[in-house]
Amino acid sequence: MGWTRNVSNRIAKRLTMEGSPYTAGQISHGIEIFLLNLINAAVLLLAAWLLGIFLETLCFSLVLFLHRVITGGVHLKNPWTCLIVGLLIMLGGGYLVKHFPLLPLPAAYALILLGFGTAFVIYYRHAPAAHSYVNYQPSVKQTSRKVAFSLLGCACIISFVLVELSYRLAMTYTLAVFLQSLLLHPVAFRLVARLETTILKGW
Repeated sequence: MGWTRNVSNRIAKRLTMEGSPYTAGQISHGIEIFLLNLINAAVLLLAAWLLGIFLETLCFSLVLFLHRVITGGVHLKNPWTCLIVGLLIMLGGGYLVKHFPLLPLPAAYALILLGFGTAFVIYYRHAPAAHSYVNYQPSVKQTSRKVAFSLLGCACIISFVLVELSYRLAMTYTLAVFLQSLLLHPVAFRLVARLETTILKGW
């Protein structure tokens, strides 16, 4: 992680006060994630602009990120690898949204139902997803589930309303929510763990 770890450690040492419920290491980790997210956002928007998919990528990323903050999801252990994979996913989503075919209205409604229906099932069984550095207490998990389902329901209604008003935005909502639901499924965690093990063996 290099310079991001050094910078976050220095800031954390200055922010950590006696009696704080958080250790310097925990604060440093949070600061480092924030710095990496800033870098990720800057590179993502620049790449999207160069590829001519700026608005599509921005909308797709915002929807996915909003749901991801609440429900969690799979992460790669190496932050820079995670950053690169995240960029590819967001840019791929933006590209897909821009070039998504115009479907007949019944087919569009069916696709929205399928996407959100799948998300509802996965959210019900696995949200919020367990994570290595986030220990959800039962009360926090229950609150997160309620917020996630409320957000999912609102997104589904908005997508239905937008089909005739803004088809591309409706598809953005649907595809982003569907992808995020897949990223918090246990199968995604197992696939990433297996991939990382294979890469480490190759090194």
